[in-house]
Amino acid sequence: MGDHAMRSAVLATSRLAPWAALIAALVGEALHHQLLSDMLRFRCELGSVAMGLGIAAISWGLMATGSAISWLAARGEPDLPRLQTRRFIAQLGWLACALCAVGVAWQTLATWLVPPCP
Repeated sequence: MGDHAMRSAVLATSRLAPWAALIAALVGEALHHQLLSDMLRFRCELGSVAMGLGIAAISWGLMATGSAISWLAARGEPDLPRLQTRRFIAQLGWLACALCAVGVAWQTLATWLVPPCP
């Protein structure tokens, strides 16, 4: 069994893997919100467009990684127990990632619109 096949088999049977997208969406959004708000309010020298985009890219990368893990977990064999439940949880996580990614995009616009440290 190859390395890729073994990782796919572990993800297909892991109990936490379908939840990865949901966890990553919430952590990515919270991380982005906290860092961006601190940057714009308390650390004026960091309040730049490039820094805001960098934090957004890290958050989007976290969400994409969680979505990929959930995607692999939802593609399990049809005879796996509770496969429909795993797919539902993964799809819920993908939706949360999509919504939180839009939220990150809107908050990132604050680096263009809101002056740092009023």
